[in-house]
Amino acid sequence: MISHDVAVIGGGPAGLHTARLLAEGGAAVSVFERKPEIGLGVVCTGIVGRGIFREFDLPTEAAGPEIQDVRIVSSSGRMILYRHPSPFAAVVDRQKFDQALADRARQAGAGIETGTTVLDLEPSSEGLTVKTVRNGEIGFRRVRLVVLATGVDRRLHPRMGLTAPKRFVYGAQAEIFDASNSRTSVFLGTRTAPGGFAWAVPSGENRSRIGLITNGPPQRTFDDFLTRYYPQADLARAPRPLEIKAIAQGMAGTSVRDRILAVGEAAGQVKTTTGGGIYYGLLGARFAAEVILEALGKGILAESALAPYERRWKAALRKEIAVGYYARKLYSWMSEDQFESLFVLAQSDGIIPQIQREGNFDWQSGLILSLFRKAPVFEIFKGLSRRPAFMDRLLD
Repeated sequence: MISHDVAVIGGGPAGLHTARLLAEGGAAVSVFERKPEIGLGVVCTGIVGRGIFREFDLPTEAAGPEIQDVRIVSSSGRMILYRHPSPFAAVVDRQKFDQALADRARQAGAGIETGTTVLDLEPSSEGLTVKTVRNGEIGFRRVRLVVLATGVDRRLHPRMGLTAPKRFVYGAQAEIFDASNSRTSVFLGTRTAPGGFAWAVPSGENRSRIGLITNGPPQRTFDDFLTRYYPQADLARAPRPLEIKAIAQGMAGTSVRDRILAVGEAAGQVKTTTGGGIYYGLLGARFAAEVILEALGKGILAESALAPYERRWKAALRKEIAVGYYARKLYSWMSEDQFESLFVLAQSDGIIPQIQREGNFDWQSGLILSLFRKAPVFEIFKGLSRRPAFMDRLLD
């Protein structure tokens, strides 16, 4: 017997927003989250674009300080103090943010079960059987459709014929006591974080979230960063200890099959520049809910009925994800001298005013392409010994 129209597996922003929109549309929805509490232990800096609350009608109670000024530091110690024309982002407490999303989903009528792990999915002609375990007890739920919002957990993808992202970068973050840090800082350069960058973000009460993303195992890179920039930090007394996670890079090949689709990081809906997944995941949730509600209304949940979801989200995000991915690749192939040349250029060649005019926290490809085509920047990247064919066409 069918117990729900939709089971959403994963209680992060993408899954919770999908559940809310489906419930608002009249679907019977249940969310299964394996953690004992929504938002517990999330490894995320929590920086979101200011417009995200209005665009997706999100609760603002978790929104913290706004960001307008950023200190940008190169490996050699060069520094740029960047000030945007207006605040462009906000820092959120991810646990409070996720819990507020869960409250909205519940208010819309969605059920949320925490401490519940989905072990398997069994398809049939009438629906899917969701096998769960909670407090050691095995349970079975019959649903019409499943939404995978499992982040980088790929266990269920091959079982259902979906493909997960294959490329990853790695993030590490801790929250430390830091009374001196009052400005968001970004640290760039191959010596700081190969293929990525590091950050420090004030998180209130004399605390800062410090972290980085990089191409390889991040532990040693984080230790070196901490020693160089925050030698007084005591991780043994840190409000939040060091946490490490993989971050998807690139779109999933297949995010839809009969009676199932993937949203958020499970589908590769992640910024390939910064590793942030909240905005893209919420956008994916919107597309998913629209298509699912239409399919439920018609009573057709085959892949052909759900395929518009994949077409829509990839049409919206393909350029952003691809340009960001290859831009980060180019950056990772730069020598330290080439990067310092680019940094000096940013200090003197009108790049900062261009970023102030064209920069968009959530839609970055236009600015990236515009900067690549500036003659001095073009020359620096032309000097790289390695370039993918995609960027050869772009730069030529």
